[in-house]
Amino acid sequence: MYQTFATRIVSLVGEAITDNAIDQNAFTEWLTEEAANAINIMSPEMLISASSTHRLTDAEQLNSTTKAVNATIDADAVDFVLNSGSPAHMKVGSILAFKAGSALQSERVRVTNIDGTSVKIERGVNGTTASGITGGWTIHVALEKTFNTRKFKLLEVNRDGLSARLISSGLNKQSLDLNSIHYITANSPAYFIKSGNIHIRPYVKGYEQGEIIGLTYPVVKYNMKSTTDLPIECEDFIVIGAARKYLVRSMYEEFAQLPAGITKPTVAGATEELTATIEAATAGEATDKYDFSRWFDLVADYIEDDEDIELASAQLQKIGTYIQTHQEELAAKNTVFASALQRATTKYNWFMAQYDKLTLMYNEKAQILRGVQA
Repeated sequence: MYQTFATRIVSLVGEAITDNAIDQNAFTEWLTEEAANAINIMSPEMLISASSTHRLTDAEQLNSTTKAVNATIDADAVDFVLNSGSPAHMKVGSILAFKAGSALQSERVRVTNIDGTSVKIERGVNGTTASGITGGWTIHVALEKTFNTRKFKLLEVNRDGLSARLISSGLNKQSLDLNSIHYITANSPAYFIKSGNIHIRPYVKGYEQGEIIGLTYPVVKYNMKSTTDLPIECEDFIVIGAARKYLVRSMYEEFAQLPAGITKPTVAGATEELTATIEAATAGEATDKYDFSRWFDLVADYIEDDEDIELASAQLQKIGTYIQTHQEELAAKNTVFASALQRATTKYNWFMAQYDKLTLMYNEKAQILRGVQA
């Protein structure tokens, strides 16, 4: 039985960091990122063998406005009247279609203005031809069906068995205009991508069919045992890549706690005044009582102003006592720090050796996906 991806990751990073609880969200994120990386470096042959086809059998989705045309108009008319009230869904810029009963009519019009029940329109849009509109026909807003590519590796687009070429989204209107040099015919179809969505031209209608071919970027969860839709060659690449990320994060966490791991030693004979002075200096606090420079100024005052050698000598002795004790404490701290640093250096070397090993494996698997033998 296959192991879960999380178990396979842990087995690669070694026992030194597997005491940590598995971060399910992080594992899933890393695995998903590496699945996308795998798809992005696959050879064309592997991409094609792993691809799937998504089909569009109708370019439109019709939403009823709940209204009908009030009276018949001819092909030259640029406005019509609704049979009642304000329509649903319809707004300026909407593309309208008409139905006679259940029969969908061929012409499409664009709304240019709405004033109460009066609607102004542009005739024969989206590659259609203007014709008479009969009173009583129901009105529908036509929305184009598209395919979203944001989480999809696009390989090719076909229309009714013919390969479609990529054009600029700015050619949308011209591609449907019979009088434009950019007019797109069914024998030479095209597509454009706008806001992540694929639009096929001419529109796919009736018995025709659009095909979008490629791979969906999968979400790979920590507790899964297989990527299912990706080639088996991807799995080792994905696991090793996630293991490298886990190793890097564990390395960061290990060294982030290094300062906190060095404890302040207890030194016999350390005075409360010295301890308070060191702690105040560490916290950045200003204090005259424990300011060593002020203590030396006091010695100078005893000598120069008071000419009291005994007081000066006593003050110097006091300072000397504090500074020996200080050296002992620093020495103790240095011993602890040196020990912690040695442990950290040993751990760092182990981390780097593991990372280099995983990187070598990762690159070998990447070569396989690219179609290059290791």
